[in-house]
Amino acid sequence: MKYLENLLIYFSNLSAFYIFSVATSIAVVLLTIYLGIVTRFANGTNEQAERKTSRPTQNGSSTGDGSDSDSTNENLRIESVRQLKSAKLKSLEQQLTDEQREAEKEIEKAQLSAIFELLKKQSEKFDGDANLNEDDLKEQLTLYR
Repeated sequence: MKYLENLLIYFSNLSAFYIFSVATSIAVVLLTIYLGIVTRFANGTNEQAERKTSRPTQNGSSTGDGSDSDSTNENLRIESVRQLKSAKLKSLEQQLTDEQREAEKEIEKAQLSAIFELLKKQSEKFDGDANLNEDDLKEQLTLYR
């Protein structure tokens, strides 16, 4: 009975700030766990990533030490985010009308020509001997889409 009385005394002496701090800490931990699960689900399941990273070695067995799998997992995540962004961009482009698509293409051409002209004017800063070509600039742009 003395234990119960001591516990009641302890709880009655807790401050509101302490209770708020503990509740906030628990909420943050639960939110972190939830976001980790949601992010893992959005990037694909762990099993898919493990199947892609566990490639057979020369003797036919799969690697289990995980030394190379960390960098491969990171590359898979980056690849997944890039694919996700690309899919979102394509879906947004499909929602545009023909007039909006034409306007976007004209704006892109104007921006590319302005960038190209700026590079031409300041070519000595970058590389004076480089042959700047607008087609090369467009090709570089396609790498970032």
